[in-house]
Amino acid sequence: MMRGFDSIESMNSEELLVRRKKGNKRYLVFGTVCGVFFVIGVLIGYFSHPSTPSTNGGNKPDSRGPVPSGDDSFNSTQFILANVDKDKIRNNLREYSKEPRLAGTKQDADLAKKIQSDWIANGLDEVHMATYDVLLSFPNTTTPNLIQIKNVTSGQIISETKPYEVALTPAENNSNVVPPFNAFSPAGDVTGDLVYVNYGTVEDFMYVTTNLSFNLTGTIVIARYGKIFRGDKVENAQHFNAAGVILYSDPRDFSTHNVKPYPNSWWLPGTGIQRGTVYGDGDIQTPLYPSTYYANRIPVEKVALQKIPCQPIGYEDAYQLLGHLVGPEAPATWQGGLNFTYRIGPGYGNTSDLKVRLIVNNYIKVKPVYNVIGYIKGREEPDRYVLIGNHHDAWVFGAVDPLSGTASVTEITRVFGQMLKKGHRPRRTLVFCSWDAEEPGLIGSIEWVEDHLKVLLQRGVAYLNMDSSATSNFTLAIGTSPLLQDAIYEAAKHVPSQDPSFATMYDMWLHRPRSNKSNLQEPQLTYSLGSGSDMAAFYQRAGISSIDMVMTYDEANIPISTYPLYHSSYETFYAFDAFIDPGFTATAAITKLMAILAINLADSELLPMKVERYSRAIYDAYATLATHYRDLWQSKGVDIESLDSAVHNFSLAAKAFQEQLDNISKSLSGSPLLQRMINDKLMQLERAFLDPEGLPGRPDQKHMMFAPSQFDSYIDNSFPGIVDTMFQIEHGSDKWDQLKQQVYIATYTIQSAVFTLQGLGL
Repeated sequence: MMRGFDSIESMNSEELLVRRKKGNKRYLVFGTVCGVFFVIGVLIGYFSHPSTPSTNGGNKPDSRGPVPSGDDSFNSTQFILANVDKDKIRNNLREYSKEPRLAGTKQDADLAKKIQSDWIANGLDEVHMATYDVLLSFPNTTTPNLIQIKNVTSGQIISETKPYEVALTPAENNSNVVPPFNAFSPAGDVTGDLVYVNYGTVEDFMYVTTNLSFNLTGTIVIARYGKIFRGDKVENAQHFNAAGVILYSDPRDFSTHNVKPYPNSWWLPGTGIQRGTVYGDGDIQTPLYPSTYYANRIPVEKVALQKIPCQPIGYEDAYQLLGHLVGPEAPATWQGGLNFTYRIGPGYGNTSDLKVRLIVNNYIKVKPVYNVIGYIKGREEPDRYVLIGNHHDAWVFGAVDPLSGTASVTEITRVFGQMLKKGHRPRRTLVFCSWDAEEPGLIGSIEWVEDHLKVLLQRGVAYLNMDSSATSNFTLAIGTSPLLQDAIYEAAKHVPSQDPSFATMYDMWLHRPRSNKSNLQEPQLTYSLGSGSDMAAFYQRAGISSIDMVMTYDEANIPISTYPLYHSSYETFYAFDAFIDPGFTATAAITKLMAILAINLADSELLPMKVERYSRAIYDAYATLATHYRDLWQSKGVDIESLDSAVHNFSLAAKAFQEQLDNISKSLSGSPLLQRMINDKLMQLERAFLDPEGLPGRPDQKHMMFAPSQFDSYIDNSFPGIVDTMFQIEHGSDKWDQLKQQVYIATYTIQSAVFTLQGLGL
């Protein structure tokens, strides 16, 4: 007898059948019951098919005839490897990125319709639009945002920033390009002394205000992009009473003196400007609930937007603003790549007449956004979903972010459509998602997840995200739930490397880590999913195990914050084709990787999830915390012993579960009910780490083990409630009661996860 599972799980398939005795009466009863079930089956079969036409070209979803059954002789991995076509991906990208695709514009809506048409043509069972009316932010094209150095006494303008980026190739010379802006920065016209605050982190602001004793009230601060989410930079400036924020891309982070910039390379030219949102996530008028037609919306005047204006510029304009600042010399780590000694300010020289004026004319408006949702219905478990997603809106042309990923996802729909024609339908339902309005704050995906949250909590198996397929062609960058770690390793072992120096992507990934680590036993990945793309809502709100993947550059030897042309108007098809991935070999490789991972998750009788990876991840993260804080916590009465015990219990439960699973895995094919029960335990384990109240002050962040940092939304913390609270304590806040509560919640959450792996769990 197998111990640890429910008693029904220890029975073989014969023992699960009700034994019948001979006798005419019992046969009569049995026949009657069978007849009733037959009628019920017919009714279920009838009502399970929609009676109205789908959006699939006017045909019903079952118009191609009977649903093909599984074919054990069909090798889906080999089919994917043989049929993913890099030329088709290239053609998709060229078509998708030929116009700017800003959320809320006609060009963005046109692309959604194009994707829907492509997916229908590729043979998905059903494709439809999921539309939501949401609050979006736009720049004023008739009076673009400006920054001036101005003599406030005489009124003379000393210098003024460019309202648009300069077109450097014919591709950028497009009338639909909007001027650079930071979405959801409020309109404003402020004047003040300029102060340089490095990357705008909490530590940077503390250095200026504490070490240098500056009072930032009424000043305009200028910070370089990088290190943390831009919205957190604005939040920090607002906290220290600044009147406005200027963000710029420093050449130390986005360019080099050794190579000519775009259009001669992928390096950012001085006129390049990074757009981006400074707001959080989801439709701001309907927090935690979907923006349906019947939604109750918070009035615009009451929404919690940033209070101070913000505007991005390129480093050519930043030179004029920073080059003549006076005041203390900035620390060595604050020195950037412009050709002068960086100073902190405030102001210019001995005169108080020269000030910086920041003029922002952004506006907000409710507009429709269009998610494209397509399905291949599962043959045996249609109510279990493997979701594949990417967004289609872009700040400008978006050839890297996101449309390289969109081109790849469309190619996956074509290959899977061909598999359907060959008679292979996956065991579980595949859901293809092309999200809208990701760039201004993950809005399309969050509204859809909120709209379908109850179903996703019950039925979601995994969410696979590909914000971009490639930012370069050197190695893989993977962020994942621990449960999917082995699944991505296994898929990577089957995909030939884009670099012939390595046999497979697994080999390439292992020998090309993103850091300077050597002698790794496995390829390097991270459990940090952050909130920088559409996996955030699936992981944080629905507790669906998620993964985010991209081909990237050699980060160990190219220490930059992101690929240089990020969110500028120079992120064109030409740039991708010439510099990012010439030949599209890396793009094709990662497309195959995602497709194989998806089909493995959709087809495997037993989900390829390893619970011991989760226990190891929790143990390692906790060990780091305990090493740093055990003595301090004990001196403050924090119950670290109970957390010790919960972590230990989870390790034991995960080990026992995995051992039992290994022992019975060969006999599972004879017991569909047992398969389903085990798969549900694997699928639901991630949900065990959700807390309905969320993290302190952040009810939308519900994952207690891995969640975005409160002070940098781009990265995750392990034990986020504890880590964020300790950050505040170490910066002078009296948060010990909150820390005790967060340690208690973490202990409770981990122990709850233990129960989910046990037999009855009660």
